[in-house]
Amino acid sequence: MGGANVIQLLSYAAIMASSIIVPLMAQSFGASAGWVGLIVGAYNAFYFLSTYLFGLLADKYGGKQVLRLGLFVSALCFALQIFAHDLFSLLLVRSLTGAAVGIFPAALAVYAYSEQGGKMGKFTGAGSLGWAVGGVLAGLIASNQAIFAMSSIFFGSAFCLALQMRSGFQPPGKVRLLPLGTLRRNARIYVPYFFRALGAQAIWSIFPLYLVLAGADMRLVGAAYFVNAFSQFFIMRYVERFKNLYLVNIGLLCSILTFIGYALFPQIWVILGLQLLLAYSFSTLQVGTQQELLSKNMERATAISLLNAITNITAVIGPFLAGGVAELWGYAGVMWLGAAITFIGLISFTTVLE
Repeated sequence: MGGANVIQLLSYAAIMASSIIVPLMAQSFGASAGWVGLIVGAYNAFYFLSTYLFGLLADKYGGKQVLRLGLFVSALCFALQIFAHDLFSLLLVRSLTGAAVGIFPAALAVYAYSEQGGKMGKFTGAGSLGWAVGGVLAGLIASNQAIFAMSSIFFGSAFCLALQMRSGFQPPGKVRLLPLGTLRRNARIYVPYFFRALGAQAIWSIFPLYLVLAGADMRLVGAAYFVNAFSQFFIMRYVERFKNLYLVNIGLLCSILTFIGYALFPQIWVILGLQLLLAYSFSTLQVGTQQELLSKNMERATAISLLNAITNITAVIGPFLAGGVAELWGYAGVMWLGAAITFIGLISFTTVLE
């Protein structure tokens, strides 16, 4: 496993483990649902701003410094979470953490693209394995402080590994604060990706509740997430060999089928099977999208940072949509909403191909 892949695994494991316990930690401080949403939303908002800004800086000055800075600052900020003792301090430190973890992903992705000859399956698969590892570790470790310390150690280890990475990518040098040219040139990727991400984020905001309604206990809830993430690790390594636009198309179509399956079959054992289709849909979409952006753009870090920004924007909008639909039509209505929104993405992608 290459250096970029190991960094991806360690960072994703750290992010997942901490993200799982933060809402529970907020509740222990007496947080209302609004406070929990504010804390999670602040993390996503600062991540969005950071990944956008530092993607531009990586293209202007080079990725080596940006990568190392991001990992080092993340190690510090994850350690600071240990000292959160009330809602305000938790909000503050999670905002800082969001800003920190947004620094390095775009630069790291470009490193991986160069390191692995233009194939991103193993790299994105390492991230999925990190999600799975982080989720398992969060379940096994009882102490919040121990989880934050472990996450900080993971980032510290990733930083030490980054110090050994001597190769880099030649920055294009010329970047704009508003990269409208990059947005227009890659609209055929960004537009369908936005709609799929928006539909998915709406579903994920209520997915644990939906699983419980479908008959899952906490072990089966964890199993549903683990099956998805762990399967992606293997699938992504396989699908990287196919044409990028073909992968995007398949990813959108299989996402629609998955979300319709959720709506039609609200039984936990069926949903566990659908998690395999979900893993395939996201694997093909993510690998195809990243490989297409990295192969067709000079300003690679900027292109990836815009993709990451889309994810964070939809992470803010999606839950609001889900809340309104769930009030009117229940959790099944949210699944149909996710399928319908993703279908718009598929239509937009097919129109572009024609």
